[in-house]
Amino acid sequence: MNQTSAKNLNDTIAAKASPSGLGGIGIVRISGPRAGEVAAGLFKPADGSLDPARLPERKMLLGSAVDPASGQDIDEVLCVRFGAPRSYTTEEVIEIQCHAGPAVVEGILAAALSLGCRLARPGEFTQRAFLGGRLDLTQAEAVGQLIGAQSEIEARLALAGLAGGLGQQLGEVRAALTEAAAAVEAAIDFPEDVAEIAGPELIQRLERGALAPLERLLGERRRRRVWREGALVVICGRPNVGKSSLFNALLGQNRAIVTERAGTTRDSIEESTILGGVVCRLTDTAGLGVEADDLDRLGMEAARQRLSVADLALVVLDGSAELNGEDQQVLELTQGMRRLLAVNKQDLQAAWPPDGLGSKAAQSLRVSAKYGQGLDELSEAVGLALTGGEPEPGPGEAVASARQAEALGGALEAGRRAWEGLVADEVQPELISVDLGQALARLGEVDGQGAPDQVIEAVFENFCVGK
Repeated sequence: MNQTSAKNLNDTIAAKASPSGLGGIGIVRISGPRAGEVAAGLFKPADGSLDPARLPERKMLLGSAVDPASGQDIDEVLCVRFGAPRSYTTEEVIEIQCHAGPAVVEGILAAALSLGCRLARPGEFTQRAFLGGRLDLTQAEAVGQLIGAQSEIEARLALAGLAGGLGQQLGEVRAALTEAAAAVEAAIDFPEDVAEIAGPELIQRLERGALAPLERLLGERRRRRVWREGALVVICGRPNVGKSSLFNALLGQNRAIVTERAGTTRDSIEESTILGGVVCRLTDTAGLGVEADDLDRLGMEAARQRLSVADLALVVLDGSAELNGEDQQVLELTQGMRRLLAVNKQDLQAAWPPDGLGSKAAQSLRVSAKYGQGLDELSEAVGLALTGGEPEPGPGEAVASARQAEALGGALEAGRRAWEGLVADEVQPELISVDLGQALARLGEVDGQGAPDQVIEAVFENFCVGK
């Protein structure tokens, strides 16, 4: 347990555990050593024989939430107690379910704070579950990913992480690195009793038990990244080819302004949607072509910037008009990128044949953004282009996040240096020991074993309050 976070475990925290706004049910969650005392001052059971300071575990009780200052009822509520360590946070936990009107939920939360609770920080309930040993860091991250999942596959991948799939694989890697580190330390401490640092068997175990699994995890991450995190798809083209119309059609709503006048879009507009089973951040950009004024220039610079970081360029061409120099500029700009060509306005007479693009064609599909023709085929093509035809991860298959992949890459790099030193049999054992120690430290950043405070804090800072 890191020292900074351990100090906070003496606090009793409270927060809304349900979204803000109108709804059927609101939840206020309280966790910490004084949760029972807070319940005694806040909750009045309908069954007068019950002691609110000693509520039975895991039993939903009817009663009233009371303002401790005035003694007036705030709402009729249900209250449940989860005793330590058999709770989500491993601490004493009280949850109060009330009507979800903002005034009611805020009133109950204010009452809990007046009784000595502190408002929970984002992710602090899950952080306490990690500090209490209920979750490792990969599982804690999966909680946040499950909350933010926008597609069925994202939710399934997060659930696999919550089940501990990644953490289990790291256990085997850590065992192999630890075994190698122990052998090297023995050679350093007792050189007269150890003839050599490591024989072929230890070298093979390090390679098979640590390096190969790390390479496999990183390879899976590269192939399956878009299934887990989604992708940035940038719609681009010269002015007035129907980019905004296609953007709206793929979203199924009129998000961007569409007129006959060229240059309506001056800045990038981004919305999330699912295309071909992949969550896409679909971006409509300003037309690329001749810069008529400063606004055109700024819009085109923004478009080029988004294209520079795009996972896929969706190039829109006007199939009812001859290709011009601006079209050629867009095709050259996106040459070498992963891209699809959407030949728009197929409801009108074609001005050039489907093969009129020659070697620049990549994969082109004819669509009509105005009438919705060809959009299903375009959506499927986007999904295939983003995934490279790789199937979605199967049930129970965990895929590393960007943060986890960076730490895994560091562990692999350090472990490979140590392996090369063992194979060469010329490197000082002290240097090999440093490399193995670094590999274990980077591995700890993934599942939290020995991770620095700043790494752990960074994981939880993007959580919502109340989870």
